[in-house]
Amino acid sequence: MIKIHDNKGLTLIELLVAMGIFGLVIGMVFGVLGLVIVNQRRIIALKNVGDDVRFTIESMAREIRTGGNFSGGGNSISFTNAKGESVNYRLSNGIVEKSSDGGLTHSAVTGSETTINYLNFYLRGQAAGDGLQPRITVTIGAASQVGNQRASLEAQTTISERFLQS
Repeated sequence: MIKIHDNKGLTLIELLVAMGIFGLVIGMVFGVLGLVIVNQRRIIALKNVGDDVRFTIESMAREIRTGGNFSGGGNSISFTNAKGESVNYRLSNGIVEKSSDGGLTHSAVTGSETTINYLNFYLRGQAAGDGLQPRITVTIGAASQVGNQRASLEAQTTISERFLQS
């Protein structure tokens, strides 16, 4: 007669192998989750710096196109906008600031999550009667940090005045 053993349990070795496989799977899941979090922070930092630089350049360009009487260079520019206001853009302590009252009070153009590393204005064709279209080249470098992830962006654009000087 054949005896059939009906074992209803696991051996110690089977239990250790199952726990080892489970531990490996859990470790891989948490590793992937960690990478997702790091990449999310990097993307948020890049989005912050991109949005701030884009907004800053567009704000300046809108006023510069219709402005006149440009002066300055380096990290600040002064001009008269279409409303006849004396406007000044400058870099101060890592923030781009704007003044519309002749430089008495300045307000921040960039957000607090972005640090502006440099801002330069290069003026060309400003002399009256030179026959050149007035234009300003703006270069800007900015960085943002979310957690321990840092993103930086450098941009350059040339803005021409809408009207020729007479």
